[in-house]
Amino acid sequence: MTREEAIDIIEMLYPADADYENTAQKERELLERAKREVTGWRTEPTEILIRYTQLCMEEEDRQDKKMLNKNLF
Repeated sequence: MTREEAIDIIEMLYPADADYENTAQKERELLERAKREVTGWRTEPTEILIRYTQLCMEEEDRQDKKMLNKNLF
């Protein structure tokens, strides 16, 4: 399959810029899945990895606070 063929099929089925939000949402989910399956998170641009790191650290803090509160009561 060529790039052009892939774009044509995507545009017919689940384009991310679809007018209908349900269709656009499904395409975004499929696109993210494809990215994960083909490249993985380690190949993301530096800016995304830095933000991902920040979000991971925030989540870890949130989980720690949740466990601490659970253990106090």
